[in-house]
Amino acid sequence: RAQVLVLESLKADATQAYTMQIREGQTLFHSIIVHLENEIPVQIEERLVNAAIIPDYLQQDFTLLTPNAYLMSIAPMTEGEHTVKAILASAQECKWLKITKNEPCLFIQRRTWSKNNIISSARLIYPGSRYQLEGKFTS
Repeated sequence: RAQVLVLESLKADATQAYTMQIREGQTLFHSIIVHLENEIPVQIEERLVNAAIIPDYLQQDFTLLTPNAYLMSIAPMTEGEHTVKAILASAQECKWLKITKNEPCLFIQRRTWSKNNIISSARLIYPGSRYQLEGKFTS
């Protein structure tokens, strides 16, 4: 299940505008959702969404549908970018994940494009003890 902690509209600051490749002051949607499995927090998803391209984002029920699934249905991804690193979560993030301040976490920064527009930028944080990243590749 998912707990929606924040679902709001905001004006992009300089950093957000740079990340989303928009003008400072342009409207963005912002969400913070904690995803749980068997009532145990497994992910914090903090997302910025381009409001000009996805105008109905705030009207969605993200306890029933993930933001990623919704965004893919409206503006299918044509390009993506991931940055992966290990971090220690902030005090607030530790509370949301129900972990100690010393537990390492997997951090993924993800941006997705549809055509030539950045649709969203997501910060994904996973407790190291509850998640692993796997991949299978063929040539």
